[in-house]
Amino acid sequence: MCRRAAPELVDTRHTIFVGMIMWIFLAAILSSSPAEAGCDSLVRRALASSSTSLPANFRALARCSRDEAEAQFNSLLPRAKSAGALVNLCMAAIDSEVFGPVWKVLSHDALDYDVRDQVAEKIGNSCADKPKVVIFLKGAYFGLRDIEFQQWDDALVGCQSPDLGTWLTEQAEKPPKSMFDEKYNALLGVVVSRKGVDALPHLAKAAINGANEGPFDAILMQMEAAVRPGIGEPILPESQAKLEAALVEIASNVNRDKARSVADRLANAGAHQAAAQLLSKVYPDRVSEEGRFTYGAVSIERAECDGQKTALLHVAKVDESGTRWIILNDVRAPMQAVKPRLSKCTPEGGDWGVATTPEPVASSKDIDTWVDSIEKQWIDKGYDVSIKKEKTVTLD
Repeated sequence: MCRRAAPELVDTRHTIFVGMIMWIFLAAILSSSPAEAGCDSLVRRALASSSTSLPANFRALARCSRDEAEAQFNSLLPRAKSAGALVNLCMAAIDSEVFGPVWKVLSHDALDYDVRDQVAEKIGNSCADKPKVVIFLKGAYFGLRDIEFQQWDDALVGCQSPDLGTWLTEQAEKPPKSMFDEKYNALLGVVVSRKGVDALPHLAKAAINGANEGPFDAILMQMEAAVRPGIGEPILPESQAKLEAALVEIASNVNRDKARSVADRLANAGAHQAAAQLLSKVYPDRVSEEGRFTYGAVSIERAECDGQKTALLHVAKVDESGTRWIILNDVRAPMQAVKPRLSKCTPEGGDWGVATTPEPVASSKDIDTWVDSIEKQWIDKGYDVSIKKEKTVTLD
């Protein structure tokens, strides 16, 4: 049998239900402040803006609700009909501290590359009297991915704020712990573009700080870019000297492997004397008390003797003064001038080939091991090989 609830109980349940509805309605009213309640009309006004009225309407929306302004930013982009209008919209957002969507505005596929460059350049150039632009550009380094940050390089170069310049060099001197970081490399490129040769001390510090775990080689490449002249122009001697001095400083403060990398880079660039300054750093166990180094050298005399291809390896120890990173050119003449021993045979080829050990040696035994490897190469080529020890070649 179904019993009906007492009238008093029904009234109580009705009262509770009505009360809940009223609380929900009241909470909805309270959760929407008068300012936010009025933002809808500002959104509609912004979305209907002309290019001219768009910045002012965006500022008004941002004053009402910064979150709503950020959410609507991309929807407002079609209202900016030119690069100048887009710059004005971006500046309105930056002034309102709505940074997020502006950081990414250059990544929109609908923007032509020249428009992106214009926007970045004009925003950067405005930073002299717009402190929030400096804050915006600093934040881009932390708030964007690699390629997105790189798109702002024109702004970072164009903004000549001393505050930003100091911040950039500070960031450059603190390399990340990775072999290569595209965002950091883009930042180094900005520092190089802003400072040119004067970037070298900061990059040298970065290389030393990043020698063990950081993008060491990438930093060295940026150092070379800092002194690179314009197309068709020679490098200035004073710039080359500053680069060499910075690289020697780096090599003097890093481990042997990194120091050798620096020395090889110097030598490949023709700075042999600067590279030679690093011999004692790279080979501390192979330098004599007089500061000299020992190498091995061989010249190869070839001939056909009674129908047999024959090679005679003329081997000499080289005593070098520690002023050359590469000794081959200086030993070539004396090694080719030793007395021939296959004169009764039919000579093969022209001048004798000459080779040296790729680095200083610790003992004569290292030279013997090196010569053994050369002997094997010629035996494998079908030659009858013999060895003749020659007197020491001294290079002062």
